[in-house]
Amino acid sequence: MDKKTFSQKKEEEYEGVKELLEDLNNSDWRIRVKAVYSLKKYDDPVVVDTLINKLNDKNENVWLSIVNVLKNKRDPRVVDFLIKTLSEDERDEIRWHSAYFLGEIGDPKAVDSLINSLNDPCVDVRVNAAKALGKIGRKKAIPALTKALEDSEPLVRKEAIAALNLLSPSKPIDALVKSLSDKDRRVRSLAAILIGKTKAQEAFDKLIGILDDEDHIVRISTIYAIDKIGGEQAIKPLIKALKDPYWEVRSDAATALGKTGRDEVIVPLLETLKDKNIYVRKSAAKALENFDIFKKQKQSII
Repeated sequence: MDKKTFSQKKEEEYEGVKELLEDLNNSDWRIRVKAVYSLKKYDDPVVVDTLINKLNDKNENVWLSIVNVLKNKRDPRVVDFLIKTLSEDERDEIRWHSAYFLGEIGDPKAVDSLINSLNDPCVDVRVNAAKALGKIGRKKAIPALTKALEDSEPLVRKEAIAALNLLSPSKPIDALVKSLSDKDRRVRSLAAILIGKTKAQEAFDKLIGILDDEDHIVRISTIYAIDKIGGEQAIKPLIKALKDPYWEVRSDAATALGKTGRDEVIVPLLETLKDKNIYVRKSAAKALENFDIFKKQKQSII
């Protein structure tokens, strides 16, 4: 069998692409979607231009498939189109997907539009706008994200905290402290983590207050924050946390106490070697190594 020449292969490929481009006009949306994904492997300008022109397709499945293919092409026209649909499209699904994809692409010129979308009537749009702002990472979004901590929907508040966590601002501490009392445990937990990262001394008393939070994840996050802030003030609450009903809280508290270097934590850590959970005992033993009194006995006790 004769091998095909290079020119023959290129001609066949061209005919295949031409057929796929024609399928983008098919009345069946499923055929259009299939054609879009088949065109994904082609970086030809004609293919990219055609797909961009088809972003006006009224079928949401086709629209999503086109954006999925184009998001990695880094064509500024795609960003411009998504900014437009984010602010103007009447369909909730298209707006929230626009926010999502703008976050995936990460172009800073989308920040202003995403900030405006934190006021969108659709919860999913606000959630994805907050996520996108965190991914893009421009600090000009901090005031708007701080305001979003007061959103009526817990998912929006959670994503605002998560975005602020990524941006790692030194402010606004007051808003974060307020979030420690949020009704949603995820918001409380993320607020504690961010306060820990900022090492905000002024938030310490509020952190002590949520060491008794009903949710153990919040308590774990609080231990993290107290550990990060540190100082003599951290010792008593960390010793108290060695009696927490949840083993990971006790374990993290033991680890944090080992970093203090204070002699008054030795006895509580020695008592923790009798904890019923092996991971807590190991954390206590490791913490005591920092005081150079326990290295030889470690294996025999745990």
